[in-house]
Amino acid sequence: MKSLLCIAATGLLLAACGHKNAEDEKVPTSAADSTSSYLTDSVRRMSPEAELTLNGTVTFDQDNVVRVFPLVSGNVQKTTASLGAYVQKGQDLALIRSGDISNYTNDYQADKSDLDVAKQNFKNVEAQYKAGFASQTDYLTAQSNLKKAQDELGKSTNILRVYGGSTAGTGQPYFTVKAPIAGYIVEKNVNTGQDLRSDNQDPLYTISSLQKIWVLANVYEQDIPEIKQNQAVDIQVLAYPDKTFKGIISNVSSVLDEQARVLKVRIVLDNKDGLLKPDMFATIHVHLPNTGVAGTDQALAVAQKAVVFDRDHYYVIVQTGRDKYEVREVKVVKNTTRYAFVEGGNLKPGDTVVTEGSLLLYNDLTD
Repeated sequence: MKSLLCIAATGLLLAACGHKNAEDEKVPTSAADSTSSYLTDSVRRMSPEAELTLNGTVTFDQDNVVRVFPLVSGNVQKTTASLGAYVQKGQDLALIRSGDISNYTNDYQADKSDLDVAKQNFKNVEAQYKAGFASQTDYLTAQSNLKKAQDELGKSTNILRVYGGSTAGTGQPYFTVKAPIAGYIVEKNVNTGQDLRSDNQDPLYTISSLQKIWVLANVYEQDIPEIKQNQAVDIQVLAYPDKTFKGIISNVSSVLDEQARVLKVRIVLDNKDGLLKPDMFATIHVHLPNTGVAGTDQALAVAQKAVVFDRDHYYVIVQTGRDKYEVREVKVVKNTTRYAFVEGGNLKPGDTVVTEGSLLLYNDLTD
């Protein structure tokens, strides 16, 4: 009787162990993993491209940017536009209290008075000339003085209008800085209370539309032979690690930067969504002509997210059936922006590998 109980207990234990092994082949069903969604992609055979990786910086389009300098000296009473703000053409940016405006106003008033005197003098001389009491020389001199007074008033009037002064005689000594174009404030070097000089070398504001932006990439001397105009590139920035911006090299400089000893190349990108911001760091992947891998023209490729690196080895998670996955070790022979070219793992074109969530699934399957 005791032996029969032992046999029964042993059978139950074996059954329990067999049930556990079957569960190990399925996706983990713990509370932490049950809500996880795994994305997959297919293994494909394709020709790998050689790739050159460069570092660079996002900057505004220098062909569509305006730097606003102070036209007058004075003290900044207030600023109405902040860094990064979008402004319309003609919008007020800052207000400057300026002695220059007072001088221009005084010049206008003096020229206006001189013109009134010249008009009255010409009127008197003209009457005397017609009555025979003044010579022709007197008449021509009075006429010339009137013309000079009119020209001087015209000049002072134009100057006053350029600097925003009033010709009504009631204007205050203020100069208003206005936006010359519509766009974003990408640089601001002015604050309330700041004293300005008209020969200031720093712009008060720099305005760019940011509809297009530049990416300036650094090319070291040994890589210069690989770079050509119109080459296709993929650009990535830290702010959007899962997004790739595509462009082409539009300009290759002919002069090396003296300090960094690098050649600058320019990529122009559309930026209608405004995702790219000036001064972002960028990684630029330049597509070079096909060179093949390991002496072949084509190789097996999987998405970069499908590869898991653990303890000096690379792995992919292969979906072998419904809710069935296998961990397979592979050898990565080449990496590009989008793909890892691999060997081994008994992979073949059309196999399904996990991309999004591969590391989580790998940890669950190897625990």
